[in-house]
Amino acid sequence: MYTPSDLADLLECEHRSILKQALAAGIPGAPRPTSAPDRLAVKHGRAHEAATLGRLRSERTQVVEIEEHDPVVAAKATEEALRAGAPVIYQAVFHDGEFSGRADFLLRDDQGRYEVYDTKLARHAKPSAVVQLTAYADALRRGGWPAGPEMHLLLGDGSTRSLRVDDFLPLVDRLRDRLEDRPPQLPDRIWADERPACTGCAFAGHCSSAREADRDLSLVAGMRSEQRRKLATAGLGTIDALASAEPADRPRDMSEGTFASLRAQAAIQVRQDETGELAYEIIAPGALAELPEANPGDVFFDMEGDPYALAGTGLEYLFGAVTPDERFSPFWAHSRAQEKRAFEEFVDFATARLAEHPDAHVYHYAPYEVTAIKRLAAVHGTREEAVDELLRSGAMIDLYAVVRKALRVGQRSYSIKYLEPLYMPEARAGEVKTAVSSIEAYEDYLTLSSAGNTEQAEEVLRGIADYNEYDCVSTLRLHEFLHRVRAEAGIDLAEPDPESEVDALLRRTEEEEAAQRRAERAAAMAALVDPLLDGLPGDPADFTPDDHARALLAASVGYHRRETNPAWWEFFRQLAAPISDLEVDTTCAVPVSVTAGEWVPPSGRLRTAKRTLVVRCDPDRPHPYAPGDDVRLRYGADARDAKVVSATAVEVTLEESSAPDRTSNDLPAAVLPGSPVRPSPKDEAVADLARLAGETLPALPSHPGVDLLRRIPRLRGGLPEPGEDLVATVLTAVDQLDGSVLAVQGPPGAGKTYLAGKLIAHLVRSGRTVGVTSNSHKAVENVLSAAMENAPEMACAKRAKRTPDPALPWEQPKNNTALVRWREEHDTGHLVGGTAWTFANAAVREEPFDVLVIDEAGQFALADALAVSMCAKNLVLLGDPQQLPQVVQGTHPAGAEASALGHLIGEADIIPPELGYFLDLTRRMHPAVCAPVSNLSYAGLLHSHPTAERSIDGFPSGLYLASVEHRGNTTRSVEEAEQVVSAIKSLHGRSWEGRPLTDADFLVVAPYNLQARVVTRALSDAGFGDVRVGTVDRFQGQEAPVVVTTMTSSSAVDLPRGLDFLLSRNRLNVALSRAQSVAVLVCSPKLLEADIRTVDQMRLVSGMLGLLRDAREWID
Repeated sequence: MYTPSDLADLLECEHRSILKQALAAGIPGAPRPTSAPDRLAVKHGRAHEAATLGRLRSERTQVVEIEEHDPVVAAKATEEALRAGAPVIYQAVFHDGEFSGRADFLLRDDQGRYEVYDTKLARHAKPSAVVQLTAYADALRRGGWPAGPEMHLLLGDGSTRSLRVDDFLPLVDRLRDRLEDRPPQLPDRIWADERPACTGCAFAGHCSSAREADRDLSLVAGMRSEQRRKLATAGLGTIDALASAEPADRPRDMSEGTFASLRAQAAIQVRQDETGELAYEIIAPGALAELPEANPGDVFFDMEGDPYALAGTGLEYLFGAVTPDERFSPFWAHSRAQEKRAFEEFVDFATARLAEHPDAHVYHYAPYEVTAIKRLAAVHGTREEAVDELLRSGAMIDLYAVVRKALRVGQRSYSIKYLEPLYMPEARAGEVKTAVSSIEAYEDYLTLSSAGNTEQAEEVLRGIADYNEYDCVSTLRLHEFLHRVRAEAGIDLAEPDPESEVDALLRRTEEEEAAQRRAERAAAMAALVDPLLDGLPGDPADFTPDDHARALLAASVGYHRRETNPAWWEFFRQLAAPISDLEVDTTCAVPVSVTAGEWVPPSGRLRTAKRTLVVRCDPDRPHPYAPGDDVRLRYGADARDAKVVSATAVEVTLEESSAPDRTSNDLPAAVLPGSPVRPSPKDEAVADLARLAGETLPALPSHPGVDLLRRIPRLRGGLPEPGEDLVATVLTAVDQLDGSVLAVQGPPGAGKTYLAGKLIAHLVRSGRTVGVTSNSHKAVENVLSAAMENAPEMACAKRAKRTPDPALPWEQPKNNTALVRWREEHDTGHLVGGTAWTFANAAVREEPFDVLVIDEAGQFALADALAVSMCAKNLVLLGDPQQLPQVVQGTHPAGAEASALGHLIGEADIIPPELGYFLDLTRRMHPAVCAPVSNLSYAGLLHSHPTAERSIDGFPSGLYLASVEHRGNTTRSVEEAEQVVSAIKSLHGRSWEGRPLTDADFLVVAPYNLQARVVTRALSDAGFGDVRVGTVDRFQGQEAPVVVTTMTSSSAVDLPRGLDFLLSRNRLNVALSRAQSVAVLVCSPKLLEADIRTVDQMRLVSGMLGLLRDAREWID
């Protein structure tokens, strides 16, 4: 017999689940809980449930309460209420001999179906609550009762979180199976590793003391799980063993530097444990020498944030600052609008002090504060220039980075709480002592405020303020301590480079001019944004469609500059970073060797000298570059431009460029990504749309970009109903567009490009001008080719990428001026292709196209769509948001980060019929491949066309699972590469459509470039060197009879980029939907035994489990 709580325990912590099962079974030696449930939380939870019951009694005609305590009797009473069709059943009991649970509420809908509603005091949906809710919903279905598709959490802030039951059922089934297959027993190790679920766990104290007693390696500060595993395998399983290890004891797969650092950390901790005296040592005197000296204008800064506030969107609720005289300035926020104001007040406070004291700094501990203020500046569209100046000027100093670089400390963590005994021996007072308890306290404050308990709520806030003030003072004391350590060690402060009076004057002039430019940009931004936001309701929940459009247009102003900011920050960071940091930076390459050719002086029209470099890289640290990439070569703090000519797994050939008077025979220390592209044409086009909208406020103009924002297409006569010939329906709909937007969602193999070709040919033949844009030249050219197949005679042009290609069938103007001239010469129907840069260009925009088609609109930024809409009378979006998502680098106001089609479709898997059309037949995937893909990404509504029912002779089509045991693999797995080779070998040469399968008929998808290289090498060694291998982004739009996907990582612990990346529904969709007949998933059986922390991660794991549940077992 299991309960919903048993399932939740197993989800959060298998160790807790095992201990509770052993305790319930009376197994000797089973530890007992060391803490009791929070009585206050229980009290408030019951009050929340009672309030919900009272509301339902007032709203519904009847509420049946199941009051029986005996579960058998209560289950029968519940069945009677269900049979009678009771509108509301309170405390419904399910008890079938295997499962027993009591749901808060069952509510009957208008169709006679029941859905589960559960009250939770928390203000956000937690995975444990969703597991329990799904268990109740599953019990309702398994009992044969009419059940709706959704389930609902009634949260403590009054909101309701509704979830699809089917999204979580595979995970609950897996948890149930694991419980049923496990007999009661004590684990081999009586404690578990620390994890988020330890907070509030009744066994947390037991595990903590047991870890201490066993002297586990997890006690070593900075120890990562994979390092711990390698050390334990090498026989160094305790902190004491590591501390006394010799260099020869180093695990073979761990670098000398890493081993030495971990061993030294263990040694100082053991010494502190043995002596009982706090221990620290200086490891980098230079880091202390670079620490700025104290200044009366200094600010010591700490923030408090609640990731669960405001319906899970998060809130930075306190910005705290202390000055050297220990004066505390708190800036509070309890709503999104207050968060903006508090952020502005803090930034203004800090910048005013820095203006008064130019040598002052803002000190904080750990990266959170910098990350948060960058995000807040972007999200709220305010103080962006001021924050940029704080970061560029070096005014923000992270003392955590200083400590980690300068000192080694004998504590088990480098959290500031653990460092405080070195300089603040007095213990922290008050109830709030950690960041987690601060969040919990703030949640208590919100609950008390909602209940009207103002006095208690204010007392909780005072406790949070005291905690934050202590953190700020602690940061001040740490700064003083570091200077004291420096002085006691005789380390002098670094002297700044001498500056002449002329240089100082030039520097000040440049700074003043830069400040003036920033002020002008901020004023220009405000002139565009403020009118759009003026008069909007304070709560977005109260927005009308026009209000949403105005807010989103305001958020899109400046999008492209925000999007390039991270690249520029990285640009300057990589120029200054130690080479050791670049060695582990996956966007860079540090050469093992460099071979340089002779410099060739410029000739003809060329103004730069060039030479060829061959850069060889460490095979274990692969480079990320491909032929044609622009890169920078780092020489000290300087860099020169280069282009990748060719690349193999370990070697890159480059053509370096330099001014003739700056050439040298020096060799580069690192290869860095190319300089970011300045996005001004696109930002200017969006600004022009904002100006156009501002002219008609409070109404909005009739414009395709505005209709896209409003999510309301306008057609003369309305949107035609889909007919049997959907292509003809779409052509009719586009003809009826009234200066608006239409969308078509085309899943893999559903004929999106075919439709585009037919549509464009129809439009151009009727005398209209058509543009085609997308994220890549290749995608644009693919659509142009499809159009010209339908109308070879049409006038067509696309700017040449670099030099004209005589093989292409369209005109190739060399620049935008030439393109505009070509259009003037072809003033009737014609077709023009280009990226967003072409259509955002001011000269091209002067004569808008009748129709602009945006291909791959699911990956095309909404802001890019707004920019190019200024070049169009009507927009047509073609794409699929369920495939690869749009790549977003910057931080933006809510909604502005969406793709064009993603914004239009919203949270739905399928485009709503009032917004456009869904191509529901794929001619690519066999029905046995299509079904799992359709269930994963298209709500089961994508089907196979009869022509797709093709199979490999003697081998059933469908999805297969090849399970491979391995441990410790992160971004490469030789074991899975061998399985990939085995799978291809078993199918190679079989008959497909009357011919044998060759290398060209196989496609291998890997999540990481390193695994792609491992697989490529293995296939080449096996004689399959022409099989296509790569990551999913390479294969969108391609297909093959057989697709093999290698998941690579051994377990969730080994994931280098998290569950959200590897199990992304979009990425899995793209990988599997390349297959025409057979799709093989190769993965470790431990991969899905994940430490799930969010509801979104639950959905991802459950989706993958659903795929595996429907897959056949692969047998070589």
